[in-house]
Amino acid sequence: MAGYRVYWGSSSGSYSQALGAGINTGSTTSYTVTGLTVGRTYYFAVTAYDAAGNESAFSGEVSKVAR
Repeated sequence: MAGYRVYWGSSSGSYSQALGAGINTGSTTSYTVTGLTVGRTYYFAVTAYDAAGNESAFSGEVSKVAR
């Protein structure tokens, strides 16, 4: 495993590129998403990738209201 990618969007199961999907965190295991609209619900999922760029399926999804 070479790293993780964080995806998010405003609809469950739909991670919009417009909201910065595919942030590459390298081997970091935490990431703070900025620029979200306060009071709006966002849905997040993570993938892992290897050195060859092969990417896993999405993790289980979590949701959070931005504050």
